[in-house]
Amino acid sequence: MLRCSGLPFLPGNTFADIGRTRYHKSHHFDRWNRICMLAEQNRPGIGGKQISLTDGPEYCLPSLYPPRQGPLLPSWLTYDRKVLCFHGFFQETLNEVDRIPYQIRKVRILYYLEDNTMQVSEPRTINSGIPQGCLVTRQRIPRPPPYDGEFTSLLDLNINHTVQLFDRVYTITGCDDFTRKFLNRLGVSIPETVEAPVDPGTEKRKQQDAAKLAKRPAYKIDTLGKFLEYDRKVLRFQGFWDDRTSLFGDLHELEVLYHLSDESVEIKEKLPLNSGRESNGMFLRRGRLPKQFERLPTMGESIPVTVLNVVGGGLKGGRYLTDCVDIGKIDENYYKDSDFAIGNTINVYGRKIILTNCDHFTKDYYRTKFGIEDFTPIHGYSVRKNEFQQLSRKERQLPPYNGWGSHEDSEGNCITVEPTPPKIDFRKFVVYDRCNLRFGAHMISNIRENNDRFFVITYFLSDDTVSVYELMIRNSGFQGGMFIKRCRMLLPNQNIFTSNRPKYYKAQDFYLGTTVILQDYKFTITNSDIYALTFMETYCEEFPLSNVSKIVQKIRDALRPIYKEYVAKHMDKIIHKNIDEKSTATVSYEALHEMLTELLGDRIVEQEIVTLCRQFSAESNEKISCDKELVRSAVHGELTRELWNDLERTKEHLYHLNPDSSVWMCPKHIVGTIKACRIPIDNALIDALLEILNRNERGDVEVKDFLDILNPMQTPCRPLQPLNIKHDVCYFTPYQVKGNLVDWDKLLSSVDLEKELTDQTS
Repeated sequence: MLRCSGLPFLPGNTFADIGRTRYHKSHHFDRWNRICMLAEQNRPGIGGKQISLTDGPEYCLPSLYPPRQGPLLPSWLTYDRKVLCFHGFFQETLNEVDRIPYQIRKVRILYYLEDNTMQVSEPRTINSGIPQGCLVTRQRIPRPPPYDGEFTSLLDLNINHTVQLFDRVYTITGCDDFTRKFLNRLGVSIPETVEAPVDPGTEKRKQQDAAKLAKRPAYKIDTLGKFLEYDRKVLRFQGFWDDRTSLFGDLHELEVLYHLSDESVEIKEKLPLNSGRESNGMFLRRGRLPKQFERLPTMGESIPVTVLNVVGGGLKGGRYLTDCVDIGKIDENYYKDSDFAIGNTINVYGRKIILTNCDHFTKDYYRTKFGIEDFTPIHGYSVRKNEFQQLSRKERQLPPYNGWGSHEDSEGNCITVEPTPPKIDFRKFVVYDRCNLRFGAHMISNIRENNDRFFVITYFLSDDTVSVYELMIRNSGFQGGMFIKRCRMLLPNQNIFTSNRPKYYKAQDFYLGTTVILQDYKFTITNSDIYALTFMETYCEEFPLSNVSKIVQKIRDALRPIYKEYVAKHMDKIIHKNIDEKSTATVSYEALHEMLTELLGDRIVEQEIVTLCRQFSAESNEKISCDKELVRSAVHGELTRELWNDLERTKEHLYHLNPDSSVWMCPKHIVGTIKACRIPIDNALIDALLEILNRNERGDVEVKDFLDILNPMQTPCRPLQPLNIKHDVCYFTPYQVKGNLVDWDKLLSSVDLEKELTDQTS
């Protein structure tokens, strides 16, 4: 393409070359082996010799340099990011500043070798009052007349030389190490660094600052040590301010705080409920308290050091000295710790406050530092305080309960206009959430058929509520199910129609052998599950009937007079058995129950006997597990009743959870599979199913065993008999205490009467 040199390079100003026949992509800017490539591969060399592009790096484009003496790379590539740095200054005249005719401003001149451009910048000085930074932007700077057509080059820059850049003349005083070495290699001689002249304004300011610094006080009051020693240590006094002599005055009960770290005083007022005062309780904000207040201090009056002006000079100078003897210093006379004591009166800006008492830390502090031993509080204040309390509002009397809603709701309606729901004990809820005690019970009734009904009483420890569930017995005539919904149960034989809250059943009221009345139904507790017994034995201080130490002490007190006769009388009930290859004297639970009932009578209950049997058991405490065949029958019965036949979908879901076809799987994934595939199994039956499945050392479930139980056709079970899943399989598993053996020798050793009687005989 051709264009006219006088026209801009815009569309329409270019003309096509008629003789051009090739329109391929140009490779003028391609490089190979550090050599620029042109349109053709071979170019004529020196003296008509053809030089290939592969001959070596000495080939270069035609330039001003002689053959074989030009640079291998262009300047913009050779000197990329290489800058020469010169230090200099220029002098600026000041016409309106007193005794400062001019100022010296130091600059830095940068020379970029890649394109011969220059930049001038001045380092910034804080609060200088003049614009600083970049003075001359990066560009090629023309030389002054008469060399108007030339630009300032590298040869114009040297130490102790002046150079004019536009309208300013700069004097170069130094350069950095790179610039010095670079110019030396070029053959340019670089003189030594020249000191820049002193700036008159800067020198004068330094003299003034030095004079001021030298005349400042030579010492400093350090309070850090006292702060570290007495930080967060406060003297606390009780007091009052009697303002009843004034109009609408009152008796103010105050708390005086003295902070030892900075000797400040803070006073707070104890406002009674509904006092009608708008104050938030702050009587005096924290600060140093003067003994006598006359006026506010003037500016600079409260500083710890006094400065004397010896020779006045105004703002331009002067001489100041520190007053070493503190002439004219005013003693503020603030309150200190030695001024506080029980019975003393302090002046709080005209208010007389009497101190009546203090806390234990304050007593120890005055006892250690001042040797004071008498800390008797003021008794006269108690009379005034009682007078003040008599004027306060009495406690509100609530009306009696009318039977609507709960007692808590009725109290809320009477206390506030806009009632709020009763608050629960959230801490108790978090600690005992899902901690339930379950007991088996029979109903006591005049109707003979009701005495055969079996119930499960559940006590919820999180909110002290009770629920009763009836287990269905076949051909009993009773349907079963929820008998009493979950709620708080009132103790019998109490008047609830009063203003006081009634008493409810607690966890300690439920134990084996007791009789409870729940909503006019009488139940006798016959058994309990293992969790309830273990929980009561763990927290035996709250459940005394499960405290083994107290039970053994009760037996010891009863056996002490008749120990030998009693043991000899029941020797025929002792059974010797080999336990852990050792002969052990044991007694059955029924025999132990008979012996303890004969010894203590009504003073011992079934709960205490069961606790002894569990504590001194001669049998291994193996976990009572569900019958595998019974659970299998229950699962097959549920699947048949719901017509479930989707085993392939279950296998597919297990494959997605376990693509590696592992033999074992986490129980959490098994439960998720049952829920995802909608297998019709109750939650209680799922728990029983997880107990009977085969597991490894880590607790994982065998997948094949789980699929076999879900396939009645492959692994048929025995004929399904009628059963109650919740009762017979997993809902309530009572602790089987009948038939258990008790270690007789261990029980007698805990009673520990043999040695005591032997010592008395001897």
